[in-house]
Amino acid sequence: MEGWSPEEQGARINGWHFYWYHLFQNYYLELLEEVESLLEKDPENFHHHSLYKLLDCITKSIQDRIATNPQHKDFILGNTLGRHNRHWKRVKQGLPNRYRMFFQFNKVPEANVVIAWINDKNTLRKAGSRSDVYEVFKKMLKRGDVPNSMDELLKATKIA
Repeated sequence: MEGWSPEEQGARINGWHFYWYHLFQNYYLELLEEVESLLEKDPENFHHHSLYKLLDCITKSIQDRIATNPQHKDFILGNTLGRHNRHWKRVKQGLPNRYRMFFQFNKVPEANVVIAWINDKNTLRKAGSRSDVYEVFKKMLKRGDVPNSMDELLKATKIA
């Protein structure tokens, strides 16, 4: 987690300004707290815990995958969220099985990435299930729980 903090809006990683929508930011910070607690309790073995592994995967996905190329074809969703939501990207590879992290990016006027949401253990990928990560995220977009445009996301992070 060198060079950036999930508490810092606009952290620059590989030339991209990263912003955290509150749903992602809160989840990440809670996960970080839990891992720090594990470290205090068992400094020799905390890195074997599933929470540490999840935090590590999320962090590496941001630093090593998204920050390298947010427009990589691996992030393309197609019509998974519906044809009106094709602008959303998601990280699948590099995360634990059945986890997905959703984001948007733009290059103009600045190179910005907003990480909006990552599912939790209650919304794991399970095709056909009402709690499937894609179904849950679609409903969140429809209800307005997550802003659907990059401009709205940036405003919600209080930087626009």
